[in-house]
Amino acid sequence: WISYKFGFTGPSLNIQTACSTGLVLIATACQHLLDYSCDMALAVTATVFTPRGWGYVSESGGILSPDGHCRPFDATAGGTLPGEGAGAVVLKRLGDALADGDRIEAIIRGYGISNDGIHRAGFSAPSAEGQAIAIRTAHIMAGITSQEVGYVETHGTGTYLGDPIEIAGLSKVFGERDIPCILGSVKGNIGHLGSAAGMASLLKTILILNHGYIPPTINFRKLNPAINLDIRRFRIAAQG
Repeated sequence: WISYKFGFTGPSLNIQTACSTGLVLIATACQHLLDYSCDMALAVTATVFTPRGWGYVSESGGILSPDGHCRPFDATAGGTLPGEGAGAVVLKRLGDALADGDRIEAIIRGYGISNDGIHRAGFSAPSAEGQAIAIRTAHIMAGITSQEVGYVETHGTGTYLGDPIEIAGLSKVFGERDIPCILGSVKGNIGHLGSAAGMASLLKTILILNHGYIPPTINFRKLNPAINLDIRRFRIAAQG
């Protein structure tokens, strides 16, 4: 529909991979740029509720918060909550952007996509190894080591079991460090945006890079005891 309205040609795809949609479509756009299927790509994703005000039902063991608050990595984490949002990025090969004098907000040096199939913790919950594969792939493509990564914007849904899986996945990739890598999650601020969640995380990370400031993770007070967090490797962004 966007391509039709704006007259865009080249690859035009609808992508739906649940929570990872925003980042998968960006990775797909990057791949099309690298293989010269296009010279510029517009990646757009949105989550909008209609009608609004319908609320939700929280169930024990489910992913939805019983009190309407998302608390990433916190001991009182009980789940996430739905949120609305939209985001878009325009992508070009770096050489072309420099030649055209474009304003460059950030450079994507690498990306990784994985699927752990039946080995995941559940249909809607990934395995730690599956996440680790995606992270390793991105590092290899970018030509960096985990020691060079200073911040990770996590999925951080604030679910009691999901957050520990994510930290376990990171722990499989990140080795010993002189300074801990800082972890954060925007879901405490705006909730889980569904297919737009990854886009929101990317835009937050770009703002962090541009402003040189890592905001504290809202609603985080005390670490979830189910999380095995090596303080020599990781630290939750709890203070600005």
